Amino acid sequence: MSHYSEVAIELTDEGCLVAALSRLGFKGKMEVHWEAEPLYGYQGDARAQKAHIIIRQQHVGRAANDLGFERQADGKYRVWVSEYDQKYNKYDSAWMGKLKQAYGVEKARAEAKKKGYRVSEKKLDDGRIQLVLRR
Repeated sequence: MSHYSEVAIELTDEGCLVAALSRLGFKGKMEVHWEAEPLYGYQGDARAQKAHIIIRQQHVGRAANDLGFERQADGKYRVWVSEYDQKYNKYDSAWMGKLKQAYGVEKARAEAKKKGYRVSEKKLDDGRIQLVLRR
């Protein structure tokens, strides 16, 4: 049985996190809960870890466990990902980097829209994303 590891990355905005996960291919594949719900292992066993945003195992990969994002008292999200899924389903530090990038883009987009800007984006050849703001 694979156990979960806690991954610390700075995520605080639920809407931007959901948009970032959608950007990474999980649109329509997430559950968003007001109260944290249990995560399940690959054998369908409930784990001690709970999360507010959950991607169930069938959307994660072969023999996968649920991925979870648990909102903490300080508003930051704790990411729960099993060691198995980090190693075999590629939800590793490289994937976390992509999640952070997507979250950053979504957060910048949301903040710019609040200030009245129209936002467009362009993916650069090196993988970076360029945002263009216009009034």
